[in-house]
Amino acid sequence: MELLAPTRRWLAGLLGMAYLFDVVVNIGSGWAAEALVPVPLLAFTLVALARPALGVAGGALWLVGVSVAALATGVGISNRIGVEGFLLSETVAIGALTAIAVWRCRAGTSVTLVGLLAAGGAVAALLRQLTLHYDPDIAVAEVVLSVLSGAIVIVGGCLVGYALRAHEERGSLTKAGDLIRRQWPLAVALAVLMLVDLTSTAGNLTGYNLIFVALFALIVGTAVCAVLSPTAPLRYAVISTVAMLSATIGLAPMIFLFGYNDQFPVPVSIAAAHMALVAYLVRYASRTDAAVGIAALAGVDLISVISVVGSIGMSREFLLIAAFLLVVSMATGQYFRSRDRERAQTVRVAVTGAQQAERMALARELHDVVAHHVTGIVVAAQAAQLVGDANPAAAVHALGRIEAAGGEALAAMRMLVGSMRGAPVAGAEGQATMDLAADLRSLVHNFHGPEIDMSLDLPVSLPPEAGRSVLRIVQEALTNVGKHARDAQRVTITIGVVDDELRLRVADDATRVEMRPPGGSGGYGLVGMRERIDLLGGRFAAGPGDPNGWIVDAGFPLRTDRKGSA
Repeated sequence: MELLAPTRRWLAGLLGMAYLFDVVVNIGSGWAAEALVPVPLLAFTLVALARPALGVAGGALWLVGVSVAALATGVGISNRIGVEGFLLSETVAIGALTAIAVWRCRAGTSVTLVGLLAAGGAVAALLRQLTLHYDPDIAVAEVVLSVLSGAIVIVGGCLVGYALRAHEERGSLTKAGDLIRRQWPLAVALAVLMLVDLTSTAGNLTGYNLIFVALFALIVGTAVCAVLSPTAPLRYAVISTVAMLSATIGLAPMIFLFGYNDQFPVPVSIAAAHMALVAYLVRYASRTDAAVGIAALAGVDLISVISVVGSIGMSREFLLIAAFLLVVSMATGQYFRSRDRERAQTVRVAVTGAQQAERMALARELHDVVAHHVTGIVVAAQAAQLVGDANPAAAVHALGRIEAAGGEALAAMRMLVGSMRGAPVAGAEGQATMDLAADLRSLVHNFHGPEIDMSLDLPVSLPPEAGRSVLRIVQEALTNVGKHARDAQRVTITIGVVDDELRLRVADDATRVEMRPPGGSGGYGLVGMRERIDLLGGRFAAGPGDPNGWIVDAGFPLRTDRKGSA
């Protein structure tokens, strides 16, 4: 219901502007009391936001009731713009009630309420036309106009309501729902232009109801093609072209239907729909398809205009306006095509960056965790070979260490595979937990090598990524001791907070460094440690000690309190 409050404010403003228009127009026409007619309907519309059933039912009953009263008193309700026989504020309220019913109610209830509102509007249209026109032929023609125009308002309201519902249910949208969510502003704009065209045409069609229905089908069909165009631009451009050509031939001369405007003799709603079709062709279709579609639409529009004014009577103003609108449509389509391309490129770069970061993180985990255990296996196997003949018991003990290290390596591999699948496996030695001190002690306890002297002075709280990096750096440093410093007798690990910085130092006392350890060295250990520290905005250094051994020294900014030494 996050949209309820802004929708209430927006709807109140829209109804207020429509009502102000009715007041000004009707005061100017000499009967100010007519502007009071829609007030209850506007009130029901605002009530419908909180109680949709009450608001829609009350609005439908008020439309019928006020129309019965108008017929009984003989006082008709005229309009200047909108659905024939209805004030502009009433037209807006009917559309708003339809949208609210679709948005706020379940499917079955919304269908019932929309049907009730449509029936009430149809009855009101008939009663009002009987009040205004004593000639039955004229009344029937006006009722047909009112019903068709009202259908546009109802359908437009349904689209707006569905779009509001889709906005709140974005996670479960179908393709059709997503299309409506994106296209409803265009649909509403075309509906308003269709009302303008139909209203301006009504005076030319008295006694020609079937032709009016054909005209209605033409403009509605063209608008539907424009709304659906993003799914298949060329297909709907061709359908619209065929429909316009058929109407030009079958309903000629078009001047009979639309009247004559020397500067722009094309129906406004059809021109707007064709502009949208051109924009979508440029945006979504290939260059060849876009050229074919635009040529077809421009050609059929030119044929339609010639059927009205002839090739000689075509004004220069119309040609300039038509060319300008065509260029605007193509430029709009090209603009959005460029934006789509840039957005797609941004997404690709972001996905590639995320994939690269994931690969780097996986590579660091494989190196720091699995290589740590494999190094222990290699060192234990070498020790077993050296003492196997002289001390079989020591060789057996080394085999046990190899078995334990192999099990730990398998557990670490299962953890990595599980984390990649979204189901981490707990219990693998050397994996970071929320207790960094316990993790470090476990790592030292399971290390098979020189004696370790560890001093911890950790902060009270440490971000998980920082604790994980500290654990992995110590783990990799100990792995390097086992690979490169096999004659080391002692390793010193010091971790503490100094001057708002968490410092980490791992040093050994080896006198000889093996540059080619068993299994070789990929040289990625120091790289991985530096990457982890760089991600934390810290510093890293590694190199020979004085007078011997190897030192890993790292630190990163930290502003927190410390807890006691371990």
